[in-house]
Amino acid sequence: MYTYNLLVTFHQNQRGHAEQEVRDRMKDLGVFLEELSLCDVEGVFLVQAGGDAKVLVSQLKRMCKEDPAQFLYTHHWVPIERWVPSNLREMKDAVIELARGIGPDESWMMHLHKRHVVMHHDDLITELTDPINLGRVDLEDPDKIVAVEVLGGMTGLSLLTRHEMLDVNKVRVVSGAGKV
Repeated sequence: MYTYNLLVTFHQNQRGHAEQEVRDRMKDLGVFLEELSLCDVEGVFLVQAGGDAKVLVSQLKRMCKEDPAQFLYTHHWVPIERWVPSNLREMKDAVIELARGIGPDESWMMHLHKRHVVMHHDDLITELTDPINLGRVDLEDPDKIVAVEVLGGMTGLSLLTRHEMLDVNKVRVVSGAGKV
């Protein structure tokens, strides 16, 4: 079972630059980088960083807004709270447990990236969102995000706020820096 608390995506042809970017951003924040591993799935690093990964990513997001040029080689930074095998029953159980953190008056959405699994994206979204009967769905500006990162045989999951997840290109576009 994985113990990594952070998943970082990058373009597979920029692995060396992306790895240095991860190391540099951790150093900038004074975060101890316990482990940085290349995943079996291309374009994904699995990271064990010291401290709370949600706090770390919110700090990285703020850093990206202030100076987007510091994020040229990485794409997504996603905290991971829980790892489960990529079978539907275990994924559903984990999603149901995480969704308990959605308040009755809160909005939510699911953020799903699947890699190396045969189930169709829309079918997987339907299967995983159907059991969530809390709050209301908001795909534009949700209070909570159920993050699901399927990496072949393992799936990382988290319940996040929009500040605890970094999509570098979205931040770069908003800041006027343009996509990488």
